[in-house]
Amino acid sequence: MSHAGVTGARALVATTLTLVDDLTPEQWAADAACHGWRVQDVVTHLGFFFNFIADPGLVLPDNPSGTSERLNDAGVRERAAWAPEQAAAYYREQSAAGLAALEALQGDDLRDQTLPMLDLGTYRMAQLADAVAFDHLVHLSSDVLAPYGPVPAIELPVAAAIDPAVDWMVAGLPQMCGTALRPALTRPVGLRLTGATERSFVLVVEGDAVVVHETDDLPADVATSAATDFLRWGTTRTAWRSAVTVAGDHAHVAAVLDRVDVV
Repeated sequence: MSHAGVTGARALVATTLTLVDDLTPEQWAADAACHGWRVQDVVTHLGFFFNFIADPGLVLPDNPSGTSERLNDAGVRERAAWAPEQAAAYYREQSAAGLAALEALQGDDLRDQTLPMLDLGTYRMAQLADAVAFDHLVHLSSDVLAPYGPVPAIELPVAAAIDPAVDWMVAGLPQMCGTALRPALTRPVGLRLTGATERSFVLVVEGDAVVVHETDDLPADVATSAATDFLRWGTTRTAWRSAVTVAGDHAHVAAVLDRVDVV
């Protein structure tokens, strides 16, 4: 289960609500670091994800691409003309409903049911809490708040959210990046995260599939990164070469990391 994901999501929602209440008109309209989106668009996107989770009857916008990123863009476009007050009210309403839904999805009858999520893969319902923690933490830290975004930095609940965010990324790696990773992963590669959380993983091919195991028994080829930096380079917001230390065969590790792009 991901009760930690629910805890992280609750902490991030509380922070986001405080942030939204303090945004100036200029900050609402400012360009976020997320390409093509304003700060207001990021807020409505976060609300839209909660809306998707809380309302099974939600009519999604047309999305001929079949990809999650284009669906997110379409959801933002549908709400782009809203006033900031309407965007704030939407986030407040949907985050409350979404958090209640995430809590319910941890129950024995729902947690292991699966949900296909377009090109992102298929996940257990309980993992949606990790997805929310990931989505909020990445967008707030990398797209909205300084030093990368246009809004002055505030303290984020990283300690509560980092492990669920990493859990989502690790669960998503084989499904979102497996096809690209498979030819490059000719032998195992380790990933060691430090700082906000201390965790280690091995990426390996088993049969025809890429899998990720959490273990302290790492192979010779290892990429070491601060966990908070992983949120940025693992989503291709920055180059991994500026944030990762490589041990072992640099060319092999580089070929693998070049193919990591988690959504």
